[in-house]
Amino acid sequence: MNKSEVYERWDDGFVIRRMTREDAQQVLKWIGAIRPVCNELNVLLEIRGDSVDEDGFYVGELNGELVGSVVLAQIADDLHYLGFLYVVEQHRGSGFARQLITTANDVQRRRNWNGIACLNKKQSAEKMYEKFDYKTFRKWTRYIGVVSAQIDQKLHGTDVRQVTNC
Repeated sequence: MNKSEVYERWDDGFVIRRMTREDAQQVLKWIGAIRPVCNELNVLLEIRGDSVDEDGFYVGELNGELVGSVVLAQIADDLHYLGFLYVVEQHRGSGFARQLITTANDVQRRRNWNGIACLNKKQSAEKMYEKFDYKTFRKWTRYIGVVSAQIDQKLHGTDVRQVTNC
């Protein structure tokens, strides 16, 4: 992976560059500290493979230290996944999230991509994403725990017993 692939650079030392597999491990630690993490980032990285020409996976560095991330990766011809937006706590409010999303969107525009972005976000972040013209069209509810063994498959049409974190 070409770590030197830089998309944007600012005078304050903030740089947005392509995410490496090593960077992804740090991103998983960040995200895992605030919510259960499934394997979606690893799956997206597998889809990307080792192609150094694949855009969509971004990290932000401040003076050489990882401070943020975002993924806006193509998963089908007309569908992108948007997620893993994170800025370390001491740099929140600095505008780094805006710069990450703006850079990711700019790269997609340069590629002439026009489609739907599937967004994975906390409900509290909805207004922030609306500032970037993302609109909510479906909300999901995540249930965690065990479904009662008393469920009658004939009445409910399913035999699901365990609901996972993913």
